[in-house]
Amino acid sequence: MGRINGTVFLLMSGLTALAALLPLCASGADDTGAAVSLTDFALPEYRKKDNRLQFIIYGDRATNLGAFINLENPLMDIVNENIRNINEVVPLGGVKLYPLNASAAEVSRFWADKKHCRALIFSTAAEYNKNTKVLRGDTPAFFRSREMDIDGVGFDADYENKLIHIRSKVRMVIRPEYRRGGMGGGAKETNQSAKDQAK
Repeated sequence: MGRINGTVFLLMSGLTALAALLPLCASGADDTGAAVSLTDFALPEYRKKDNRLQFIIYGDRATNLGAFINLENPLMDIVNENIRNINEVVPLGGVKLYPLNASAAEVSRFWADKKHCRALIFSTAAEYNKNTKVLRGDTPAFFRSREMDIDGVGFDADYENKLIHIRSKVRMVIRPEYRRGGMGGGAKETNQSAKDQAK
């Protein structure tokens, strides 16, 4: 297990198709400036070309304000490429993330029943700009995956450029044992995803 401190930029190449979901939050709203809210929501996003489930955003509240969507306590569940049907997903609304300093056993237990999930992103608040397709927040942000965990404050997630920038107070734990497939098959899922993306 390794730790790294500093600013982090994550390429979201196959790991996070982040911002594509967020326009769905406002699907029932018009863009006339009226505020429309959803509470205790679970919003799935499907890829248009083949209707494959990409990810689900859970949260306490989503409020559409014209070009912006304000999110309270959003949790994004990024779904593995081999998941085709939402019925294969374990609902994660209200799930509590493990701390950054969790033991390997605790991390393994957390991921044991989440075979559908590639990664989770949580923040206490975020804003999505539907015009620029950038999700950003100034509050603490938490990224969890089998291979790597990151905590920080302030983030910008740009779907078009497939980039997550965590701005400050960055702390990271890397678990290379998952990459080697030693703690739950993370390498197998990663290899499968790379094959799917190459198609």
